[in-house]
Amino acid sequence: MDRARPQAQSLREHALAIIRDAITAGDLAEDRIYSAAGLAKELGMSLSPVREAMMSLVTEGTVEAVPNRGFRLVPITEDDLEEIIRIRVLLAVPAVRNLCELAAAGSAEVAPGVTITEALSRLREHAEATIVAAESGDVPEFYTRDRRFHEALLEYGLGRRAAEISLRLRDQSRLFNVRKQIDDIAVDSARELPRIIDLIESEEADAAAELVTGNLYFFRRGSS
Repeated sequence: MDRARPQAQSLREHALAIIRDAITAGDLAEDRIYSAAGLAKELGMSLSPVREAMMSLVTEGTVEAVPNRGFRLVPITEDDLEEIIRIRVLLAVPAVRNLCELAAAGSAEVAPGVTITEALSRLREHAEATIVAAESGDVPEFYTRDRRFHEALLEYGLGRRAAEISLRLRDQSRLFNVRKQIDDIAVDSARELPRIIDLIESEEADAAAELVTGNLYFFRRGSS
């Protein structure tokens, strides 16, 4: 699970990002109880930030505490995953439609001091970084970059609260039955992100909404 993180991140944020990615990728099993000390050793980190990260995940509903033993993942079924994706779609579709309208307005602001042009440029940077990670086979980095893209898309399109709701749901997601296929699926998913931006820039709201919906179904691709 271990990988480099920007030095600006706190140790808790560092641990939280890595653990979130490991949960999403299925590297942590739902039928096991994990101690903070054991995870800290595996991550090569001190105990305190890992414990704080796990408590944050408890608050979010991704993990539950087991008294005197540690932590375990809250089980997610494929039906749960379908529900999660549907809710995320309900947020993402109006977000991209709103961004299309703002693109038509030209110099409109999507956030204080951030114009639609600047927002789309930042989204494109996130998209390109996601592609680089996917094509290099760095799946954990792909998850991180993809998460940042969708966070920015929701924040610019609907606002910070919508982004936080969508991210919390995303962090509860799991991959089902695609471990051998994940590299190809990640590359295909990553390459869709610049196309979403292209469609927003060209104000093709229906096509952008359709593509972002399909992209959010990343977690179901290849499942049996």
